[in-house]
Amino acid sequence: MAATIGCGKDTADDGGGDAGGHDGSGTAFVADPPSVYVAKVKNILIGLPPTEAELARVADDPVALGGLIDDWMKRPEYEQKMMVFFELAFQQTQITALDFLTLIPTNGLGVGRGIPVLLQNMKESFARTVLAMAAQGRPFTDAFTTKQLMMTPALMELYAFLDARPVVDVGKVVDAFARANPGLKIVMETAEGPIALADSLNPASPRYMRWYSPAIARSQYPDPACNGLDPISFNASAQALHELLYGEVPDHPLPSGSNCGTQVGTMASMQLAPSDFTAWKMVSIRQPIAGEPHTAFYDLPALRAANELVIATPRVGFFSTPAFFANWQTNASNQMRVTVNQALIVATGTGVDGTDPTSPPTTPGLDAAHAAHAPVCFGCHQQLDPTRSILSSTYSWSYYPQTDPALIQQPGLFAFQNVIAPMRTIDDFARLLASHPLVAQAWGQKLCYYVNSAPCNPIDPEFLRILDKFTASGASWNTLVRELLASPITTNTRLTATAATNGTVVAVSRRDHMCAALDHRLGFVDICQLTQNTPAGPTSAIAQIISGMPSDAYSRGAATPVLPNQPTVFYRAGAENVCAAVSELVIDAAPDPAQPGAKRWSSAAPDAAIAELVATVMALSPADPRAAPATELLTSHFRSALATGAAPRAALQSTFITACLSPSFLGIGM
Repeated sequence: MAATIGCGKDTADDGGGDAGGHDGSGTAFVADPPSVYVAKVKNILIGLPPTEAELARVADDPVALGGLIDDWMKRPEYEQKMMVFFELAFQQTQITALDFLTLIPTNGLGVGRGIPVLLQNMKESFARTVLAMAAQGRPFTDAFTTKQLMMTPALMELYAFLDARPVVDVGKVVDAFARANPGLKIVMETAEGPIALADSLNPASPRYMRWYSPAIARSQYPDPACNGLDPISFNASAQALHELLYGEVPDHPLPSGSNCGTQVGTMASMQLAPSDFTAWKMVSIRQPIAGEPHTAFYDLPALRAANELVIATPRVGFFSTPAFFANWQTNASNQMRVTVNQALIVATGTGVDGTDPTSPPTTPGLDAAHAAHAPVCFGCHQQLDPTRSILSSTYSWSYYPQTDPALIQQPGLFAFQNVIAPMRTIDDFARLLASHPLVAQAWGQKLCYYVNSAPCNPIDPEFLRILDKFTASGASWNTLVRELLASPITTNTRLTATAATNGTVVAVSRRDHMCAALDHRLGFVDICQLTQNTPAGPTSAIAQIISGMPSDAYSRGAATPVLPNQPTVFYRAGAENVCAAVSELVIDAAPDPAQPGAKRWSSAAPDAAIAELVATVMALSPADPRAAPATELLTSHFRSALATGAAPRAALQSTFITACLSPSFLGIGM
C-alpha cells in the first residue's frame, strides 16, 4: 500500500464520469462520486468518516448532502474544528508569553504555572464568542462590533489587571492598585497555615493582602539568604499581585537590602483554581460611568460570579483583544499602521498595498514625512494614516487608553476600498468594518481556503451564488458553511469556474485536520495537546512531533493564509512518527485513565481490527469500491510482517501505521 500521498487525483476507479470541459491542469474533468466528496466534507467539518447510511442517502439524492451538513454542524466536533478556524481567521493565535513584554513592561504576563493555559484562553476566547453568536442566530458581522466576549474568570482577571496598570505612550506605567494602597505590603506565608480567600480580599480583615502560598517554603534561590524566609513581604503593586495569583513568588527584598528575584512557584500556590480556566461564559464589557469603581482584577470570587467587566480600556470586536494586540504590536514609529492594516485584512480580506484607487478628500493624521518619501508611499499613507488615526486617538502605543490630548482630538477618516466615512469613536471603525461591501467575499474566500486549500475564483457564478445566499440569510455563518460545502466547488461533482482555474487540489492533512481526525475517529481527547486547558501536565511525544508539522497560519501584511499543501519528505517523516506513536496507544494497549474513550484493537483478532482500520482510519465504508482492495492490502501487510518474524502486536502496529499513512487519511479531497 502506498505510504505517501500525491498532489494529483487518480480518477481511473472513482466511478465518476467526464462532465465535459477541462480543469485548471488541462486534463479532462471527471466528477467525484459520493464516496469521495461525502468523506471530504464530513472530514473537514467534524473529522469523522461517513457512514454507509449517509453515503447511500447522498447517492440516492445528492441534495441530501445539505441536510447532512446541517446535522454535522450540530455536533461538538464541528465546534472544536470551527474554533480552530476562527482562532486563525481572526488572528488570535501565534502568540507566546514573550509577546506581552511590551504590552506589560517589564515582566510581561509572568512565569506562573497557569500562564500557558491563560495564553490558550486568549487564543480561544474570540473564536468561542463567534460560535456562541452563531448558535444564537446572530449575524456573523456582530463579531466586528461585539462588546461581549466568551471569557473564563482567569481571562477576566487579565483584562481587569491590564486596566489597573495602563502604560501611556511615553512608556510610563500607571499602577492604579499601588496608588490606591500607598504603603501597603503584600505578605505571603506558609507556616501560619491556610488563609481564607475572603480574608485576603477583605480590607477590614487583619489578614487583608496576606496570602497562603506553599511556594515560598519550596523556593530554591541561588542566594541562600533568600531560602527559608517565611513570611515574605513586598510593596503592593498590580504586577506583583497578578503574579501571586498565578502561584509565583514575586521579587521581594531581604532585610539586608538586596532582592530575591521572581520564582515560578508551584501548582499548590496558585490562587486561581483549575476551573477558572475552563468555566466559559459570555461577559459584557463596558466603560465605567463617572465615579464608578473598575472591576477589581484580584477579587476572584467576584469574577467567578460576574457576567460583566467594568474597565476603562475600550474593547470592541476582534481587533482590540489582548491576543490581537500581542500579535500586532505597534510603537511611536509605526503608530498603529500595522494594527489597522491587519484589522482590514481580517475583516475585508484586503490590505493597504498601494493599488486601492480610493482617494479621501482630506487626510487627517497624515504622516507628511513618511508620505513624502516617494509617490508610492503617499498612496498608502493617505489611506492608512487617516484610518489608523481612530486607533491612535483611542489607544496608547501599548494599547491602553490614550492620554495624549493632541492624539485624542485627532479625527479619523475611514478611506479604504471605495468606502469613505468619518470616524469619531472606535465603535465607528467597528461598524464600518462590519458593513464593508467586501466582508462577504472575504469570509467566503477564507472558508474556501480552509475547505479546499485554495481560493475560489472570485467571479465564479457558483461562488457568487453562495455569497448571495450568505448575504440574504442576514450573514448567517452556518448558511455560508452549508452552501460552500454542499457546492460543486467543494464536492467536485461538476466543473465550476473555480475548478477550471485551480484544477483538482488535493492537499495534505495539515496539523489541525490530522489531530482532529485522530481525536474524533479514535476516541482521543486532544491527543496532540493543542488545547492546553489545565495548568499542569508533561508534553507527550506526539505533541512534540506534531509541533513541527505544517499547519495553517497567517503572516504580517498577507491577505491569504499560509497553507503548506505538499507532501514533502519532512511531512512524510513527521506523519509516520505520529502514526507510530499512536499505534502504541491503540494496539494491544492497556487502558489509559487519561484517554478512557480511546479505541483499542487486539492483535489476537487481526481481521476485525483491519476491517475497522479500513472503515475508521481510512474512511472507506464497506460499500466503497476502494474498501475491498484496501482490506486485502492491509491483510497482506500484516501477514508479511508476521512472516518476517514480527510479533503479532508489532505486525498489527505496522498495519495501523500503513492505514494511517494512506491517501484517504493524510489527504484532503481523496
